[in-house]
Amino acid sequence: MKKTLMYVVLLVFLASCGSNSKNAVNNNYGVSRTPQTTNPFGPTYEVPDFEPDTDDYFTATGMAYGAKERMGQLRQDALTNAQNIVRQKMEHAYQGMISDFSKSTGINSASDIRARIERGGDVIIDAIVNDTQEKSVKYSGVDEKGNVTCFVAVRVSKKQVADKIADKISKDEELQLRLDHEQFRKRMHENFKDYKDKQ
Repeated sequence: MKKTLMYVVLLVFLASCGSNSKNAVNNNYGVSRTPQTTNPFGPTYEVPDFEPDTDDYFTATGMAYGAKERMGQLRQDALTNAQNIVRQKMEHAYQGMISDFSKSTGINSASDIRARIERGGDVIIDAIVNDTQEKSVKYSGVDEKGNVTCFVAVRVSKKQVADKIADKISKDEELQLRLDHEQFRKRMHENFKDYKDKQ
């Protein structure tokens, strides 16, 4: 009987050691801890109609949250949010293009020329962004507070932006004398095409 009891105790002890070794992970100090099994970020969801930038388009999805009675205003706010995101992408791509172009053509030291190129591009970017149309509009369901989220997706043609900026720059007489406009246009097409927002 004693042997049987000792045998049972030994089996229970070994079983408990085995189960602990499966669940425990030793850290650098030899102390065991239980590994985490839950997602540290919790559940995640995709933004409706999310579309990354492509070779041909700058894209953005804007969001606005508020009372369901203000759905029209939320739609406008979400569009403005999307337009601001696209504007930032376009300005970033354009600044990168100007910097590369300036270095390769030697106009980097001519700050007045560079400033005129920047201003010309900024005017066109603002005009295009302000005229941006919605690609899609979606609303979430109404939450317990009576609020909804509006999602508005926009898309802007990179070629359209590059061509309009190049056309604007070509009308500046001083810049006509200092720049090769076809090279400028070509460089802008290439840089915009290569630009992908790193989200």
